[in-house]
Amino acid sequence: MKIAIFTDIHGNVPALKSILDDIKKNNVDRIICLGDVVGLGPKSKDCLDLVMNNNIEMVLGNNELNLIYGTEIDKSIQDEEKRHYDWIRESLTDDEMAFLNNCKCIIEENINGKKFLFEHFLIEDDTKKLPFYSLEILKNGDVNNIVKNLDYDYIFVGHEHRDFNIDEGKVHLIDMGSSGCRHNNITRYTLLDINDDVNIEIKDIPFNRDELLSDLNEYDYPFRSFLSKIFFGVNF
Repeated sequence: MKIAIFTDIHGNVPALKSILDDIKKNNVDRIICLGDVVGLGPKSKDCLDLVMNNNIEMVLGNNELNLIYGTEIDKSIQDEEKRHYDWIRESLTDDEMAFLNNCKCIIEENINGKKFLFEHFLIEDDTKKLPFYSLEILKNGDVNNIVKNLDYDYIFVGHEHRDFNIDEGKVHLIDMGSSGCRHNNITRYTLLDINDDVNIEIKDIPFNRDELLSDLNEYDYPFRSFLSKIFFGVNF
C-alpha cells in the first residue's frame, strides 16, 4: 500500500496544487492530510475544497477545531487572531463545515502487522475540544517519554512546522514540517510505501510562489501582516 501524507497547508493553494499534481504521478492508494488546512494563509476555503474534492482523508488540526468549537478552546488566542478565525468561518459553507464536523482527530491502521497512527499532533487528553499536547514537550524533552509509551510502530504528525524524527524503542515518530508555511518555493509531502518493509520518502517539490504572493496581496485579511511575515516570509 502506498499512502501520500501532507500537513499544515495553511491556505497555500499553489503548494497544495503542486502536491496533488505530484501525488498523481506516484500511483498512491490513499491521501491523508494531518490537519491545519485552514488558517494563516490567504485561501483557507479553497484549500479545504481541494481536500474535499480529491477524496482526501483528513484529521483535524487545532485550526479546524478553532472553527468547529470556537477560539475559546485556546486561551492563547487574542483579539486580532480571533478576527482572523471569524473571517475564515464566515467564508465557509454549511457543506464545508459539515465535512469538518465529520472528521476525527486520529486515523489508526494496522497494515502488514504494523500499527500506524496519523494525527495532527500527539494527543494529551481526547476528552478535550483541543486535545493536543503543547509544543513545549519538544523543548523540554517530555516528548520522548510520551512517544516510547505509545503502542504504535509508526506515528505521523504535523503542527510543528519544522521537521523532526523521534525513534524510541519500536516507535518511530515522523513530522515532515509544514507543507504550506514556506519561506521559499519548495513544498513537501511524504510517501509512505508499506509492503514487507516500510519505506518513508520525504518529497520536496517546487510550487508557484508568485501565485502565493499574489494571493497574499489580494486578500487583506485580519492579522495578515503578522502571519505573512512569520509563516510565509513576506513583509507588507
